Amino acid sequence: MVVPKEHTAEDWYNRAIEFKRAGDNARALEAYKYSIKMNPIIAAPWIGLARVLQSNSQYEDARQCLLQAVKAESKNLTAIQELASAHRRLGFVDDAKAAYQLAIRLAPKADASYFGLGQLYEDLGQPKNAAQAYREVIKLAPVRKDALASVLGLSRDIDITAELTQAESELASLELTNKALIGYGLGKVYQQKKQYQQAFDAYAVANAARKEDSDPFHQDVFDKRIDTMISLFSKEFFQQRQSWGSSSEQPIFIVGLPRSGTTLTEQILASHSQCFGAGELAVLTDLATGTPDRLNDEKTVWPFSAPNLSALHVSALADDYLHQSCDRAFSGASRVVDKQPLNFWHLGLIAIAFPNAKIIHCTRDIRDCGFSIFMQNFNHTQNWSTDLADIAHYWKGYRRLMAHFNAVCGLDIMEVCYEDTVADIDTQAKRILEFVGLPWEEQVLDFHENERAVQTPSRWQVRQPVYTSSVARWQRYGDKLEPLIRAVEDEAKAG
Repeated sequence: MVVPKEHTAEDWYNRAIEFKRAGDNARALEAYKYSIKMNPIIAAPWIGLARVLQSNSQYEDARQCLLQAVKAESKNLTAIQELASAHRRLGFVDDAKAAYQLAIRLAPKADASYFGLGQLYEDLGQPKNAAQAYREVIKLAPVRKDALASVLGLSRDIDITAELTQAESELASLELTNKALIGYGLGKVYQQKKQYQQAFDAYAVANAARKEDSDPFHQDVFDKRIDTMISLFSKEFFQQRQSWGSSSEQPIFIVGLPRSGTTLTEQILASHSQCFGAGELAVLTDLATGTPDRLNDEKTVWPFSAPNLSALHVSALADDYLHQSCDRAFSGASRVVDKQPLNFWHLGLIAIAFPNAKIIHCTRDIRDCGFSIFMQNFNHTQNWSTDLADIAHYWKGYRRLMAHFNAVCGLDIMEVCYEDTVADIDTQAKRILEFVGLPWEEQVLDFHENERAVQTPSRWQVRQPVYTSSVARWQRYGDKLEPLIRAVEDEAKAG
């Protein structure tokens, strides 16, 4: 970009906004940086830069920008709220709580601060505090239905009678986004009450609304993506890069489909005195999508950029991952767990960057796992999760990719079956610790007493002793789950 000398910091800021609106993130980033260089003590360009970085999944870089925004303007409410959210996303719990509370002191009627605080309390397993924060949002901003839906999700621990009545009366008249939110919330309430027909109907309404409100999932495009990964990350690809990367044994990656027991497995490991559970990190995705910048080749996006990485690139990438994933780990942690389930897409990158890493592959009966996915309000990028047939198709593709990586990547991969874990937690916990090279500690069986923040939909389940009621739950819904049932039957015939 040619830099006109007469442009002011404000000019660059306005140009950055225009570039962002046009979808040109690269030029928006550059313009925000010029604005900051000319005047670094204004919060707005730091906030704008952070938002662009977040849209690129560069969450830690975004958090650093927001720290600078608050440093520039210590009472800027937007900067503080967004910093609190960034802290929470990356697991800086105390910092997030302090930032939300500061935002509330500065603007007691700002509903966004209370909502973020409610989410943080949910992460920490504090349902009463979470409900109190969400109810404050409902009072301050009745048009917001995310808070109402969040209260419904706490029905196991608090009385939600008033909210249930409100949700039932409003559902039919809501627009798509809010209909999805309330539908998922009602589904959880009805399921808690064992009203399974009503629960399925509510989930169906929610998913239909979210599907209509999202980009469509194209099964053929997904299949092509799987084919591309298998072609790029061939046996020869890994053989040619055997000596690359870091020798560190610190990273542990838990992969699989969402709702397959990844949080339970992480919680077991994180209860060990030598192991830090880092949560669902976006670091690998950041590094993978950032490889074009590393190569100075913006036209070749990931994964097509993978063959162009040199040994030096991969070594630097591994160092960056260790720095970003371990920066919150306690001193002396010999293992750090990254439990981003969809990192199965990045096993090719892991294999060349961390050949000594341990991979725990969580599996679960797709009839239970798939329906559990159907019950969750995932973000719009997971557009495959709103339709049972698409979930079944995604499962088949993921299994094909996992089989390929198992065969060619050279990583040490252990499969952990959810049903086996809940049936015999002692045996599976010992097996998991032995696999990752940690000595046995009895305390890992008390994983539900661990007070660490958990941000996944399983946040409430892992705060209870292990239970088996989620096994074969699909049977309560019978042929309503026909696409998932047929997927299992098809695999049995093929196998």
